[in-house]
Amino acid sequence: MSSVLLEVDSVDKRFGGLHAVKQVSMQIRRGEIVGILGPNGAGKTTLFNMLTNFIPPDNGRVIFNGQSLQGVKPHKIVTLGIARTFQLCRPFVGLSVLENVLVGSLGPRVRHDGLGDRAMQLLKQVGLEAKAHTPSELLSYGDLRRLEIARALAAEPELLLLDEPFAGLGSSEIEAISSLIRQLHAEKQLTILLIEHKLREFMQLVSRVIALDFGEVIAEGSPAEIVAHPRVIEAYIGKQTEMAVHHAA
Repeated sequence: MSSVLLEVDSVDKRFGGLHAVKQVSMQIRRGEIVGILGPNGAGKTTLFNMLTNFIPPDNGRVIFNGQSLQGVKPHKIVTLGIARTFQLCRPFVGLSVLENVLVGSLGPRVRHDGLGDRAMQLLKQVGLEAKAHTPSELLSYGDLRRLEIARALAAEPELLLLDEPFAGLGSSEIEAISSLIRQLHAEKQLTILLIEHKLREFMQLVSRVIALDFGEVIAEGSPAEIVAHPRVIEAYIGKQTEMAVHHAA
């Protein structure tokens, strides 16, 4: 079995005159935690949307487990073994926390005997067991983040895509979600690809970083290599520094 789980080959996306993603290529190996880094507008979420065919690429290929995802519907991609969370939490309003997780368990990858017990175990793992019967719309933002992860895990993915899992959270909640991600990786050998703007926590989680700016890959390497890379510094820090110097003058 190949060590490469996901291969992205020169994917490209335009929205009218905006070239959102430009010839992005990357490989994700089994068991890695890889981070996608970049300022707002760099094309990170658009890339996630193309990996899951919520938005089909204009050009290029996405290969998962040796199979092309071209033309595969998003719900079919879940059955192949890719699950994701979203930048904005999207619970099934009107359903309880437990029912939200059960919906995520309905695919063919999951054995359908003992689903209730399995869903409760997932809620326990993410710290929501006590709120299993709470309407999902009543959850706090931090708990909604946990629910998103539990619902994605319910599909038994091989690859988990996390889109800004720390967004809107306080420091204690961020630490709890970080610990959960580490636990999932260690216990399930889950391959994880994540987008995040909280740089300290992001760099502590990932083993490898792919940096984007204006839709293209500008650097790839370990966290230590990325934070010292001139193009990353310019994209993420330099422009802010230039603005600060200009205003100070």
